[in-house]
Amino acid sequence: MNFFSTTVFYILELLKWLVLIRVLLSWLPMAGLQVSRFYPAVQWLYRITDPILRPLRPFSRVGMMDLSPIIAFFIISFLQNLTRGAGSTIKQTIALAVVLVIAFSVHEFSHALVAYRLGDSTAKNAGRLTLDPRRHLDVLGSIMVLAVGFGWAKPVPVNPYNLRNGPKAGMAIVAAAGPMSNLLLALLAAVPIKLGIIDPIFYSTYLPNPAELFSFFIYLNVVLVFFNLLPIAPLDGFRVLAGFLPYPTASTFLKLEPFGPLILLILIFLGGPLFTGLIIAPTNLVVGWLIG
Repeated sequence: MNFFSTTVFYILELLKWLVLIRVLLSWLPMAGLQVSRFYPAVQWLYRITDPILRPLRPFSRVGMMDLSPIIAFFIISFLQNLTRGAGSTIKQTIALAVVLVIAFSVHEFSHALVAYRLGDSTAKNAGRLTLDPRRHLDVLGSIMVLAVGFGWAKPVPVNPYNLRNGPKAGMAIVAAAGPMSNLLLALLAAVPIKLGIIDPIFYSTYLPNPAELFSFFIYLNVVLVFFNLLPIAPLDGFRVLAGFLPYPTASTFLKLEPFGPLILLILIFLGGPLFTGLIIAPTNLVVGWLIG
């Protein structure tokens, strides 16, 4: 990196860690600790980070949680990547955008389709029984995927009491439809690679070629399978596991739902080896089997 890029990189690094400190401060009350906002250092921290977080707040609430500091942390990381190697970052972003539109749309459509087949028309009435990406993609969630590879689509509305299999088993089936659709996409994309009919055609610093795009499509869809099957709310695996558990145990398990987003964030931030073992290791195994 040249002097300008290096300077920008370290300014962004400072901002990133200031945002992270703010995240940690927001978590302290959950541990019974309080830090007054009137401390000079805390006031300075808020003055520096507020201009970054304020534009994100209208789009970043999940229940009572404000995810704007975490989103800002990841976006700053993306900008740092641009300073270190714009070519590879642009190529990855383009590939992510293509995969995002297809994988997220099919995933959410599958939830809506299975719910409709099981007797609930809530998603259909909301216009979600379609493959049109505009009905499924969430603006901020899509930006997060493009920035750091982690994001979300709009949840499909489902009334569990309309499902003919009952709310417990019915929701498990609807939830499982999403990750299973991603697995099907990966399997279908692997066929032309296994048959040897996908050629690179060209090589570019900034654009993914067909072979790279197909490989990335397979890899990310398999990642979505294992990630969404984690038994942590609001991921699909939470409802799948709840559907298999017997009623007394399932009722106790469902009480963990409000804590799911926090557990998931801790896993993403601090669960490095655990996250790798649960997601990346099985993904590499399956992708190796599909196209190895």
